Amino acid sequence: MTNVKIETKRLIITEFDMSMAESIYRESLMGCYASGEGPMVYHVLLKDGTYIGYVQAVPFDDGTWEIGYHIGVNYTKQGYATEAVTAFLPVIMKQLSITEIRGICLADNLAAVKVMERCGFICLYDGIGDYQGEEQKIRKYVYYLSPKEIVVKFFEDGYTNRNYDFIMTCMAENYIDNSPAAAKGNADAVGILKIVADQFSNLTVKVLDVFAEDGMVATRVLYDGIHSGTCMGVPATGKHITFEALENFKVEKGKITESWGYWPDKEIEEKLKSQ
Repeated sequence: MTNVKIETKRLIITEFDMSMAESIYRESLMGCYASGEGPMVYHVLLKDGTYIGYVQAVPFDDGTWEIGYHIGVNYTKQGYATEAVTAFLPVIMKQLSITEIRGICLADNLAAVKVMERCGFICLYDGIGDYQGEEQKIRKYVYYLSPKEIVVKFFEDGYTNRNYDFIMTCMAENYIDNSPAAAKGNADAVGILKIVADQFSNLTVKVLDVFAEDGMVATRVLYDGIHSGTCMGVPATGKHITFEALENFKVEKGKITESWGYWPDKEIEEKLKSQ
C-alpha cells in the first residue's frame, strides 16, 4: 500500500502519524497500512489541521469491504461526511484493488442515509437485519467504481502492473471477449494477458482517450514494450515496439462483462519482421 493523502476543497484525509494516536493503537494502524489488511482508518482534518473525524474501509472474511466513517458532533450537518467519503472511496478502492464496497446503516438514521445516497451508493436491502449484534431496521448499500475507472485500472493492472488478482475481480466470470482472442470468462482473460506479457517485456499501456456513457467505455490505447517472446509466429527480436489499439467495454455492477477490441495485427507483424 502506498501513502494516502487526499485533499478536497475543505478537508485533508490522511494516514495516522506519530502525533495522532497512542502507541499501541498507532502500531496496529501502521501494520494495517503496510499489509493492506484492515480496517484501513484515515484521519479527516480541516485544512487548518483540526481533527474532525475519520473514514475507514473494513474487510470481512468473505473478501468484501465495508465503508465506515465518523464526524465529531461539533462538525456535523456541514457536509463534511459526504465530502470525505466521496473523495475517499475511489482512492482506497483502487489501492485495495476492489471494484465495489458495501455500506450499512440504521434505516432511521436519516443523516447516514443521506450520506450514502449523496455519495452514489445504491440501496440493496431495506428491512430487518443484524446491526452490531442486534436485529434492527437497516439499509444495506453498495458502491461501484465508475465504469471509466474500472477500465483504466484494467489496463494499468492487467498489462503494466500484472496484478492478475484485480483482473479476476474486475471481470465477470461469464465475461465475453468479442475480439479474435475470444476469451470466455475472467480466467481466460488472465491467460491472454499472461501470453501478451511473455511476448512483450517492460510492457506499459497508456490510455490516450477514454469515453464512457451508460456503462459503455470506449478507449484508444498506446502499447509500448520489448518484443521478447514469439508473437504472430515471429521469434523474439528484442525490438522496441509501439502500437495503438481501440478497445470497447461493457461494465455492469462493477464488472467488465463484455469487450470488443481492434489490434492493428498487420502493422504489428510488419514491425516485428522489419529489418
